[in-house]
Amino acid sequence: MRWVCDCDVTLQYCTVDGHFLNTELERLQCNRIGPVIDVTVISRKLEEVHLPHYACLGESDPSLKDAVKVLTVKDEGITTEPVQLTRFHAKIVQPSFSLKTLIISWIMRVDEHCDLLLYMRSKDPLILHIYFFPVDDCAKEKVEKNEKSSDLIKHPRPDRPFQMKTPHILDVSGASIHPKEGITLRRETPPNYFKVKTRLENDLQMTLIREEDQKTVWTATIEKDELDLINPKRATSE
Repeated sequence: MRWVCDCDVTLQYCTVDGHFLNTELERLQCNRIGPVIDVTVISRKLEEVHLPHYACLGESDPSLKDAVKVLTVKDEGITTEPVQLTRFHAKIVQPSFSLKTLIISWIMRVDEHCDLLLYMRSKDPLILHIYFFPVDDCAKEKVEKNEKSSDLIKHPRPDRPFQMKTPHILDVSGASIHPKEGITLRRETPPNYFKVKTRLENDLQMTLIREEDQKTVWTATIEKDELDLINPKRATSE
């Protein structure tokens, strides 16, 4: 988050889990495309605040810039209003504060950058949990907590954005993969994962395919030598 002020300002802010807004977003027929930020201005005031968003403007519908709104949660209820969108932020002039986030209508097709988390649950047989999910610090913390007994495999996250609310299929040669029907990338539900089970004989070649047009959207290789160096935390597999 960024801000503009004419003088010294004291404020506090933090991100919070946005799932409490799911019912309201369903009523509004909107999706959230930014973190939910709780801001308290302790002294003075801000002239502008620039809220971060997750949408990739280069890959998304050109009309996206005019369709985003800021959603504000106050004691007296929820309000929405238009904002000015830039590549990474939405600008609000003369803001009043409480909980805020950015939303977009369901009918808009949005591409977002995603996090990748790779965990090894067992080495023999090799069992991996592979998470793809829209960038979200709260969601990432939940995954890390759930996988605290697993071994993290560090790997670069995808550089290109993924299409939201669209099923994606993971292909790993010679491995069994669940769910077979793939995973739909969405922000309003906790991150799902691919469970990959195989025998570690060679490097793992992984391909993520968008189901609707069978387009390959991500490829990666996990080297056998890298996995051989990991000493598993777990004695049993899941």
